[in-house]
Amino acid sequence: MSAISASDIDGGYYEYVLPYLRYPPLITQPEKSEIRLIDYASGNAKKHDELFTRSESFESYISTNTKPDARIVSICSRNSINPLQITEQALCRLMKLYEIEADFFDIVVSFGDKPRNSDAGLGEMKVKQRPDGSYDMQYLLTYADEYKVNGSTKWTIRQIGVFHRYKPSGSGNLWVFLHAKPSAKLLQQVETRFADGPSLLGHDWFSLHSLILSSYLVNWRWGIRNIGDQLESSADIALTRDLSKSEDIDQNVLLELLKPQHLGDTILPLSSWMGVALATISKMQEINALLYFKGLTTEKAYDRAAGDLASYQVNLEGHLRSVGVLERKAQGISELLAVALSQRNQAVIIDINQSMLKLTDEGFDDNATVKVVTLVTLIYLPASFVSTILGMNLFDFANGDKLSISRQFWIFIVLAVPLTLLTLAMWYFVTQRQLRNRQKKKLKRKEAELMA
Repeated sequence: MSAISASDIDGGYYEYVLPYLRYPPLITQPEKSEIRLIDYASGNAKKHDELFTRSESFESYISTNTKPDARIVSICSRNSINPLQITEQALCRLMKLYEIEADFFDIVVSFGDKPRNSDAGLGEMKVKQRPDGSYDMQYLLTYADEYKVNGSTKWTIRQIGVFHRYKPSGSGNLWVFLHAKPSAKLLQQVETRFADGPSLLGHDWFSLHSLILSSYLVNWRWGIRNIGDQLESSADIALTRDLSKSEDIDQNVLLELLKPQHLGDTILPLSSWMGVALATISKMQEINALLYFKGLTTEKAYDRAAGDLASYQVNLEGHLRSVGVLERKAQGISELLAVALSQRNQAVIIDINQSMLKLTDEGFDDNATVKVVTLVTLIYLPASFVSTILGMNLFDFANGDKLSISRQFWIFIVLAVPLTLLTLAMWYFVTQRQLRNRQKKKLKRKEAELMA
């Protein structure tokens, strides 16, 4: 976005971008503000430190009091997903008073929601020299931060927005910090710096930038290490558990197996966030050289800033290499788990096939039994049929204990035996014909497969 002058701040840029945001970055209730203001006047070494809980009071103070040599405005949110505790009106009043260009809202609208992966490439330091010889610098720094949950340490991603108006004359310098959590580590460092020598805020352009970098960039090492430990835990499960056995798989194991994929998504934007920080450090190195070339800073201050920036650069480059290793490791573990789970699925399929074969064998046994029963039935069926036709008149039980057989008994034999043989012959002919037909169909299928 091109720079917009301070006179255009009320032109509606903030309202224009609001529809694109999930949550508003600024509060609408003035009484819920939390704005800390630290003023320093070098003439009498006087410091004014005040916390404003109403935006109107903050507006009134900065409008009616003379601008000090150095002013720090700290605007925080309750946590990473809450809006900054200042109203749009109060923020616009501050921006108009110091003629801050409206593109500062590009940093403001990054708050009110967790850091978005889609914005991972944004926030690089912008520098502009004003007509009066002062320099406006602004950037968004993303960092890893720890928090406690049930006694265990967790890591999340937070961000801090910075605006710096540097006047080489030493009067009228402005710092605006946008950050999460009221008790920010940076403010504690600022208190220490004030105790050592508050005059540095006006004359040393790099003083608070150094505090910002040292307060937050160091956390990347431990955040990356935490991700590495979680990947190691998942790798141990993948390598030590037999995933083909159901007893080795429970809900906790499944959650651990899904973790590498989730961590892979977490790792992806890290390189972009660190890349933005590296680009910001590179821009600071350019400014440091420019100010020294123009004689606006001493050689001692130049050397100190150059040494610190070089150290931060080396550390960030090392973190980037570590992130690259973790990306490849997460991918490797995911592929290993995919192979292991595929083998488990194959084992399950084999078990199912074996069960089906067992059922098929039992079916064959049942069919054999049915065939025997059918055969026996076929043998006795003709005789039963003939007996039904002829009745029981072939035997005579009337003569006491003696059984008399009719002389026409041969008729039963002549009829029953041929009919039984005929029935068996027909059954054999039909079954053999069916068997030949099945064999022909199998041969045709094989020939078709061979042709294909």
